[in-house]
Amino acid sequence: NALCVSGTHGKTTTTSMATHIFMAAQADPTVMIGGTLPLLHSGYRVGKGDTIILESCEYCNSFLNFFPTVAVILNVHADHLDFFKDLADIEHSFHDFAALVPQRGYIIVNSDDEGARESVRGLDHPVFTFSVKDRGADCYADNVSFFDGYGDFDVVIGGVVYAHVSLHVPGSHNISNALAAAAAAYVLGIPGDAVTSGLASFTGAGRRFEHKGTFRGAEIYDDYAHHPDEVQALLNAAASLPHERLILAFQPHTYTRTAALFDDFVSVLRQADRVVLAEIYAAREKNDLGISSKDLAAQIPHAVYCPTLEQVADQLEKLAQPGDLIITVGAGDIYRAGEMLLKRGETK
Repeated sequence: NALCVSGTHGKTTTTSMATHIFMAAQADPTVMIGGTLPLLHSGYRVGKGDTIILESCEYCNSFLNFFPTVAVILNVHADHLDFFKDLADIEHSFHDFAALVPQRGYIIVNSDDEGARESVRGLDHPVFTFSVKDRGADCYADNVSFFDGYGDFDVVIGGVVYAHVSLHVPGSHNISNALAAAAAAYVLGIPGDAVTSGLASFTGAGRRFEHKGTFRGAEIYDDYAHHPDEVQALLNAAASLPHERLILAFQPHTYTRTAALFDDFVSVLRQADRVVLAEIYAAREKNDLGISSKDLAAQIPHAVYCPTLEQVADQLEKLAQPGDLIITVGAGDIYRAGEMLLKRGETK
């Protein structure tokens, strides 16, 4: 079996959750994750079981080279517009990915997400749905409650409680990710108690709302979010945690993404109490658009533009107060600014 986890957002977390479940079931999976999972001290493992769990990325259609027997589609939104033409083009790519699943396999789709639903429209293969709110889905969350921002709920499949989950990662988006991992485990015959125990031991993958330390009474976190929807999910999760002010140190990732989603970034970043903007992380691109984080800062009240990561750390040091929640955010090297800040705390 090849359990392939796809989606614009949440792939690393959901792949990691599935890994915890399969490890709890002693299924000895082989794993490939686009990040570091503390359980593995790595992003991969080679097992002797009959399942490989793969994070499956749509960029450049790379996931079309896989051979999924279980294809999970978490969500489908506009991203990687340096490669894809538009959202319809992205949905077409996910449709082709789902179509790779053989008749004996399973396509697992988030029925709460319009893009995911659209991507599987017209497939001959039956689709297994999961939902946080729709009791008509094949797998849904019931008796949902939150304790200090962490979800607690029953996983119901076929009208029967399959597992009870108490998460140790915050935010309602992680309930959806957990349902996806649980649904995949269910169709592959994993017992519900492994879902319960596996997810109870999951505290997050590296750079996914990762707690880095405390500086002058401010809690420092780091997150890989680099799309407006991901930043919004991060803000929603952060809002559920006790804090005085929310301070984001954000590093946009690629010039094309920043330009294409500029207004969305402005809208979401305005929700933070303070914003420190690092320069755009180029990754694979050259700045042919002449865009800068300074342009974002001009549109966001309480935002400061810092050309270097050292200046980001300087600004965070000036801002930090007891009770603050400071999050370094982005897919580049913005995490270094938080680490610099923590080192300064150690030496003073």
